[in-house]
Amino acid sequence: MLISKYGNGTVSQVEELEKKLGIKLDEKYKAFLIKYNGGDTPNTSLKNGRNSETVRYLYGLNAEENIEKKLEYFDWKEMKCLPIGEDDFGNYYAIGVSEKNNGIIYFCDHEKGFRKNKISSSFTDFLKKCKSGEINERAKRTVEEREKEMIANGRGHIITDGLRAVWQQEYEKYKDMVQEEVVL
Repeated sequence: MLISKYGNGTVSQVEELEKKLGIKLDEKYKAFLIKYNGGDTPNTSLKNGRNSETVRYLYGLNAEENIEKKLEYFDWKEMKCLPIGEDDFGNYYAIGVSEKNNGIIYFCDHEKGFRKNKISSSFTDFLKKCKSGEINERAKRTVEEREKEMIANGRGHIITDGLRAVWQQEYEKYKDMVQEEVVL
């Protein structure tokens, strides 16, 4: 799996979360939080049987997309798992936190009341199931560069202000994004 990490977490941040929630996190997941602190996962999908899901990002501890923000929408005590990430449609990936299901990864569909569907028996297996593609270099080009390319290819007539706005959004999102392989 490729990730554009949110930075690094710390052992004390992980311990603080565990203490605050009264849980023990899976060791591999803790290592992930310390090394990557979550991150964006563009062009990532997960094959689970006949189903294929996207993986939009994995939450961090002190990041914009963080675990604790999601707890207000997700009854983690009842579910016995914490949300750790999202797909493109706002469904959660969650990790088991009880003695019985510690480390098991679930897909929780918000349209089905966050009903859990086991997708892997460990965080490591989850990462192995995730396949990522690199960000298309075109997405990192400025609006001017893309417009010039379209005109050179004889397609200048399809350029609109709406298309320029999409290109600008894409550029802002991806221009500084660096992907790396998750290795624990």
